Amino acid sequence: MPAPVHIEPMRGKLKYNRENNLRKRFNLFFSDRFDLPERDYYSSLNSEGLVALKSMLSGINNILTLKVTLSFSNWLSERFELDDSVRAELERSVLMAKPNSNGYDIWLGYPVAFVGEVKCNIPINNGLVYGSAQRAGIEKDVIGLLNGKLKASINPEKCLKFLAFLDLPQIRSANEHLQSVSEICKRNLVIVGTGMKLNRLDVVYGVYVSINT
Repeated sequence: MPAPVHIEPMRGKLKYNRENNLRKRFNLFFSDRFDLPERDYYSSLNSEGLVALKSMLSGINNILTLKVTLSFSNWLSERFELDDSVRAELERSVLMAKPNSNGYDIWLGYPVAFVGEVKCNIPINNGLVYGSAQRAGIEKDVIGLLNGKLKASINPEKCLKFLAFLDLPQIRSANEHLQSVSEICKRNLVIVGTGMKLNRLDVVYGVYVSINT
């Protein structure tokens, strides 16, 4: 029979306290981002409050995707000099689309034909490289833009194709790395530069957009 393990009691002040660290970050976020008075919001939440907050935050990616898609819609409207009626219709189609639908995030058939997806991946652990699942998701979007989707409302064969990213330094770095390691992205993803002509139907154009405030 193995000898019992003796656990030495902890003495002195903890150098790191997990709960205190979480409390500090939680309270700072609410007071800083929402300009609220400094107080202990962490301790004000019971289990029901935490579950409700978790449920609300689970949809944060849909909020971010919507904001980036609307900014991307504005970028497309300006780049192709769309008139006011077409701009309004493009924005309306974005707002009417349900989250996680099977079509494209944005598309237009006339006066210029294009399809687009919006990717709001932030490199894992605040790093400069995508995780394997993030990389696979981007590759899947590139393939879907090139080859089409079964339930999409438009065939991309004769459309310009776009993949929009949130314009952050870490995302730009992650995309540079992605294009160096992914054969799919190396061959088919072209990041739009200043003055670049958009006339190829055999590639996906990558675009960086900022969120409109």
